[in-house]
Amino acid sequence: MSMLCNVYRIRPEQAEYLKHFPDAVSDLLGFEAPAPKRGFFSRLFGKPAVPPAAASGKLEPVSAANTFELEQTWHILHFLLSGGNAEGPWPMAFLMSGGVEVGPDLGYGAARLISPAHTREITAFLGSVSFGMLEAAYIPETIEAAEIYWRPSSDAMEQRQQLDDLWRVLAELRAFCEAASEGGDAILVSIY
Repeated sequence: MSMLCNVYRIRPEQAEYLKHFPDAVSDLLGFEAPAPKRGFFSRLFGKPAVPPAAASGKLEPVSAANTFELEQTWHILHFLLSGGNAEGPWPMAFLMSGGVEVGPDLGYGAARLISPAHTREITAFLGSVSFGMLEAAYIPETIEAAEIYWRPSSDAMEQRQQLDDLWRVLAELRAFCEAASEGGDAILVSIY
């Protein structure tokens, strides 16, 4: 099973709404939230599970134009940017850490809401990354030793193509975050 990652651009009012009604993330991401789990005493005494506070209305799903699909490149990009395979320093590790968790576990934790101010920090960081930095971090033996969800090629020409492809994805992610920053928007990161 693949672990995928999407980054969503959301308006400040949507972000504020999620702070009060975190399960509304299901509406934004276009999926149905799981039923609440019953606790030990509820099962023992036959009481139904108590759902979380209901939101006053449904949010429209985030449009395709406001969704950036990293798919399977997220883990290698995280590694190349942060130097690790798990949580790490801010903002280099923004794909795996930072922000406020909202809603249910989507497979690799809950979606994380990143404020407009922190989105600007991510944008500035991504703007400082050069192709040379990416290339210097792309060491196949290190990537394999860190158990990154990525298979680096052993062929030099194929490695260069992989780097070129990753650089293109990173440039597109930078542009996506720049648009969010310029619009004063928050982002939501979901690994599932």
